[in-house]
Amino acid sequence: MNLSGGQQTRAALGKLLLQDIDLLLLDEPTNHLDLDALEWLETYLSSWKGALVVVAHDRYFLDKIVSRTIELAFGRIEEYPGNYTKYLELREERMDRRVREYEAQQAYIAHTEEFIRRYKAGQRSREARGRQTLLNRMARVERPQDFPELAFEFTPVTDSGLVVVAMQKLTVGYGSDTRSPSQTGMPMALMNVNEVELVRGDRVGLLGPNGSGKTTLLRTLIGELAALSGQVQMGHNVRIGYYSQTHTGLNMANSVLDEIREVSTFSEEGARGFLGRFLFSGDDVFKAISMLSGGERSRVALAKLTLQGSNFMVLDEPTNHLDLQSRQLLEEVLGEYEGTLLFVSHDRYFIDRLATKVWVVEQGTLIPYLGNYTEYRMHKQQIVQNTLVAPAKKSSVENTKTVAAAKTSGKKGAKVKARTVEDVEGDIEKAETQIKEIEAALEVAALNADAAQLTQLTADYEQVKARVEQLMNEWEHLADMAS
Repeated sequence: MNLSGGQQTRAALGKLLLQDIDLLLLDEPTNHLDLDALEWLETYLSSWKGALVVVAHDRYFLDKIVSRTIELAFGRIEEYPGNYTKYLELREERMDRRVREYEAQQAYIAHTEEFIRRYKAGQRSREARGRQTLLNRMARVERPQDFPELAFEFTPVTDSGLVVVAMQKLTVGYGSDTRSPSQTGMPMALMNVNEVELVRGDRVGLLGPNGSGKTTLLRTLIGELAALSGQVQMGHNVRIGYYSQTHTGLNMANSVLDEIREVSTFSEEGARGFLGRFLFSGDDVFKAISMLSGGERSRVALAKLTLQGSNFMVLDEPTNHLDLQSRQLLEEVLGEYEGTLLFVSHDRYFIDRLATKVWVVEQGTLIPYLGNYTEYRMHKQQIVQNTLVAPAKKSSVENTKTVAAAKTSGKKGAKVKARTVEDVEGDIEKAETQIKEIEAALEVAALNADAAQLTQLTADYEQVKARVEQLMNEWEHLADMAS
């Protein structure tokens, strides 16, 4: 069976959650999941009654799910109460305290050793020997170790024009000259873009389900793929820097050192110094790209990107394979970048930190929204709430009118029978039975990890709940009229 990474992850989770278990051990469960699936998983795990141990690099996920954080580093295990954000706060406090303790002890040791050197042969030699004994017995505070940090920046060599890229009636996908996922070779459209512009200084996060064509759109914009129809117009003086999530821009046969020297004027010594800023030292620079881990390849790709002087950065999942510290530093570097940014990411912290706009693929069409990911979600939730509330209010008004019309018609001798309190009570009982049935179905869908069914059932549940509220209003109205 040919499943995508996201489908494999959902299948594995579904199989796991079907079991009667008390402890969940999850190793990077958020990998390959799109944002809808991530939100479903967070909702499910938030209500999980058993114990949970999870390894993850998704900070948004960790903040919502965990209540304790355990750090494995430098051959030791340390525990922190709270979620990831609380862990960062407590870890900084702990590191500051350890640095102060270490520096205070080093100052005491230096002072004591100076005293011993000065008086070991004089009248205070006995005191000096005593201090030496105490110094020998002292438990030494270890020098605090912290994670090594990348050190780089992106600097455009020139400004672009005001409009960086403009799209008109664009359709992207796989053409007849491109191998499509179905291997048929037939054209397959993935996404339509009506009229969208990217303006100098924009920071746009591109969101959408897996397989919706996000990477295909990026590759179309940079000229790697031809559009199926429509136009892409690149602005004046635009210099593109592209980061591929699959690292297609790296030559697997090259060494790390050769890969950098091919795109720079560095001497070997200069290239080694430059690579040191990306945590490559010693013989690491002679490793073949093909032998590197995903995180190491990401660092090489970022190193090459800094050398291009691009004013328009197109980044496809740049945080994949990076550890949490490197992700945070990349956010800081991109936050100071003075060019234009278009990126695909499933890291919601990353999107919130950088995006001033989001482009969302909805039912095959690109829809632009102002704001970051959190602001977009709030906007969508408000639309959903308005959609649910409006029909309920409309139905309530219509039912009131129906009751009044029935009474009026009755006075005129019409055969339309007015609804009674008993009629409404019967409808309420039926609606409450529906609610119980939907709740049972929701439990099954949660066990099956069926995000699509959960979404539909949740919408059905809200509609029936609104119907019950409407019926209760009608019942109160009829009861008041009868009294």
